[in-house]
Amino acid sequence: MKQLLLFILLAATSVTWAQEKIEELEQFEIRSYAPQKSGVSDLVFEARIDNLTEMLSKNLVLGKLVDVSFKIYWMSPSQYLIEVQGLPKGFEEVKADLISLIKGKLEFVLPEKFSDKFKGYTLKAEPIADGKLIRAIDATYTMAVPEVDIVIDKSGQLKTVETRAPMSAVKTEFNHSPKSWSNNKLVLDKITLTSRQGAALLTSVNDLDYVSVNGVGFPSKITIKNISEITIPKTEKEKEKKVKNETGSTIRFTKYEVNTGKAQRYINSGTKK
Repeated sequence: MKQLLLFILLAATSVTWAQEKIEELEQFEIRSYAPQKSGVSDLVFEARIDNLTEMLSKNLVLGKLVDVSFKIYWMSPSQYLIEVQGLPKGFEEVKADLISLIKGKLEFVLPEKFSDKFKGYTLKAEPIADGKLIRAIDATYTMAVPEVDIVIDKSGQLKTVETRAPMSAVKTEFNHSPKSWSNNKLVLDKITLTSRQGAALLTSVNDLDYVSVNGVGFPSKITIKNISEITIPKTEKEKEKKVKNETGSTIRFTKYEVNTGKAQRYINSGTKK
């Protein structure tokens, strides 16, 4: 009987954790902005990486290049195609590499539901000084990342996500604010990723600017700054020193076409219409 009572109490506690988890994440989902919430179901747009054409011309034998860019077709819920424009026929490996560069930034244009990222994890919530900590734990021992810590502050904003794996740890910080076109929803302004790999501290900062198209907000520019800082241990002759390197890039998004049906036609038929 005591064992049965203990089991019931543990089960009740687990249910309480789950309810807290759902409440906190649902509130964040409700308050966060996404074009899909404004009825966007079909989207076509272009993307350009500053100086990409010049870099390709300088480092690869591709002939004369004028304007290497991307055209993206997306339809609800999550189908998309990315077309590389401005490259000669062939060069499929180059195109695949370029597509991978832009693919990782589509989340800024059409964000996925945040809680979907943690499907398969066991989530538990606990109060902390400035809000709520949600721990996502892989109880199955099958995930590449076994543990994720999510902090949502007292105002309901997502502040940090920290992932922990055997050989790495990554901290992601978020900054949001409402815009005139977001109906008081929170729009992502900046995201900062910090990771440590051995003696190297790597930081990547993404700053976002937006444009309103028919009352719907989309990124117009992402400014990316990557910083690596390597600590060189001291020796008998030299003190410990740090070597810092900084690179950057800018991605510009233009020519948004909202709910015209073009993306659906292109994706379904594979031809432009």
